[in-house]
Amino acid sequence: MEYDFIIFGGTGLQGRICARDLLESGYSVLLAGRNPEGIKSLLNNKKAGFLKIDLTNQRAIIKAIKNSSARIVINCAELIFNIPIMKACLACKKSCTDLGGLQKVTEQQFKLHQKFKETGILCITGCGSTPGILNVMAAHVLEELDTVEEISLGFAWDSNIKQFVIPYSLQSIFEEFNQPPATYHQGRFIKESRIRCKGTMNFRSVGTQTVYCIVHSEVYSFPRYFKKKGLKTVHYMAGFPEHSRTVLDTLMNLGFSSEKTLAISGKQIRPVDFTTALLKRLPIPQGYKETEDLWVRMSGTKNKKKVNKAIDCVVKTTPGWEDAGSNVDTGRTIAIMSSMLYSGIIKETGVHAPEGVIPHRAFIKELGKRGMHVYVDGKKIT
Repeated sequence: MEYDFIIFGGTGLQGRICARDLLESGYSVLLAGRNPEGIKSLLNNKKAGFLKIDLTNQRAIIKAIKNSSARIVINCAELIFNIPIMKACLACKKSCTDLGGLQKVTEQQFKLHQKFKETGILCITGCGSTPGILNVMAAHVLEELDTVEEISLGFAWDSNIKQFVIPYSLQSIFEEFNQPPATYHQGRFIKESRIRCKGTMNFRSVGTQTVYCIVHSEVYSFPRYFKKKGLKTVHYMAGFPEHSRTVLDTLMNLGFSSEKTLAISGKQIRPVDFTTALLKRLPIPQGYKETEDLWVRMSGTKNKKKVNKAIDCVVKTTPGWEDAGSNVDTGRTIAIMSSMLYSGIIKETGVHAPEGVIPHRAFIKELGKRGMHVYVDGKKIT
């Protein structure tokens, strides 16, 4: 069978969310992953297929892309596979999307820009909630400004039941918090202290929360696209409710996030892998709901007058998608962006972040259709 899309990491949480959104939109999807147990309901759809794959095998990735006949490759796997999958797409001459990575990975991805351009294909990196939604929201508002000097952005969320549930990929969380955060100041990237670089803010539909600077790709990509408007400062900040942050800090302080291999009972085990596998078994409490605020704050000028802008996207647990919580804003977002790429409305080639190529008005409209509403200075625009 020929497919419209192939999704690597298709059996993981974000891959499943993405696949469901695409299937419900009428597309055909091949889910490439390790374990089909969690996608049985999706495979009931005649337009869905499954392929077991080892993403450490580059030849297998290339073969899967070619055999699927998919026009677009979607990467919902962990960020360590971003570069290998991009190189496979170059070999197959297929455009792709992914969920992004840390700044160091994003830098490596942009080094492939010229090769993608010469091949006549496009990679959009960072197509989830953040990076993803935040990038497009920033571009949407920045279009109205003459200049921008400072951008602060990030996420804050909370749940109605104060019980620990994995917020999103634990491996991503540990990598983001275990590295010194990078910020952008006066045209330079500098390292900060996560503990020192924090603040308390009031967030739409979430309330007051303390946020901390963490390493994130928007700090790298924003100057690439917005420097010509005078951008001098970018901070990225993450907010977790107390009951979640305490658990995460404890795990990291005790070494459960370590990627150093340990010999236990004759087996080589990474604590981060054990921790991730164990916590995935935690059940979601009955009636559990989340609310997330993806936020951007920027200062600049309009008609020579100083202005401050506040942009928010509020995401709540969606009826029918309860097991995804607020993670719907990641998997469904990459589905939206990938379908835009499939439709041909995005003409660019090379490697780009969403703020450089995604048609922001059409994208925000699609978010609204899925119950993810955007507000500019408190006014709902979807």
